[in-house]
Amino acid sequence: MGKSVQHWAKQKERGNHLALWITRHMVRYCPAWLMMPLVYTIVSYFFLTAPGARRSISRYQKYLLQSFPELKPSLQARGAVFKQFYSFAMSLVDRFAVWQGRIKYEDLVIHDLDNLYAEIDHPVVNNPGQILVCSHLGNTEICRALVKKHPHIVLNVLMHSAHAVKFNQALNEAGASRIKVIQVTELDADMMMYLHNCVSRGEWLAIAADRVPIRGEKTVTSSFLGQPANWPQGVWLMAGLLKVPVNTLYCLKEQGKYHLYLHRFVSSIKWQRHQRDECIRQYVESYARQLAFYCAKAPWQWFNFFDFWNQNDKTTM
Repeated sequence: MGKSVQHWAKQKERGNHLALWITRHMVRYCPAWLMMPLVYTIVSYFFLTAPGARRSISRYQKYLLQSFPELKPSLQARGAVFKQFYSFAMSLVDRFAVWQGRIKYEDLVIHDLDNLYAEIDHPVVNNPGQILVCSHLGNTEICRALVKKHPHIVLNVLMHSAHAVKFNQALNEAGASRIKVIQVTELDADMMMYLHNCVSRGEWLAIAADRVPIRGEKTVTSSFLGQPANWPQGVWLMAGLLKVPVNTLYCLKEQGKYHLYLHRFVSSIKWQRHQRDECIRQYVESYARQLAFYCAKAPWQWFNFFDFWNQNDKTTM
């Protein structure tokens, strides 16, 4: 009998208000030398009590190694899975730190071969907005917090956060409420009209492209790290309907500093109705290849702790 796995959006949030309150104040007041052992202790608890997440990360590391054999010294080292958990915990610490002003705009290293930064800093008046495609690789919260340095751009973050209410509340208490977050469960007609009005005003949209949609519909299967995975069509459907440029964004921590990688993914998505599914599949495949490249660049920073390849559905009890 197949093993049923609960959808990522319905899984219970871990942690509690007190722990998050303590974390927020630790980040604000504790020196770095004291933070590291405290984080290590907390991570050890979650690592030991999260067998599903351990399996998911172990599987990810296995597929990453198969696709990029040059990572063997790192990914086959003792404690490789734990290191992924620890990296995630430190990324949470950095999320609080950036909202509290302890990570500053000047600390960000920008890689922008397509000159998108200029369009973000000074959008052309009367031009429509654009889409920023993000992922659960790296720490895009850093970018969300630093948007306030660009007064000319309005950024709307599309996300589903019902499974992380307490954490997002803690971020809001640290200052994250300054960002406009749009709760999305599906891209229905009303939502599309709302988003159309946003981009018509020149506002930008940010959305993750590496999570299966809430209702489990409108997905496309494409290889990722050599294994078939389900990807959401929503990002690409939205881009095609809004007819705006699509860009990809990765924010990775390298040697203690955050590096922002910006790419123009496609200037416009167009299709004939009978070619739509195949067109979207091609965009998904291209995006999956780009995401894999950056996973290899920062192998410990894939923070999708759910069963991305749906392998648990294929196991037997």
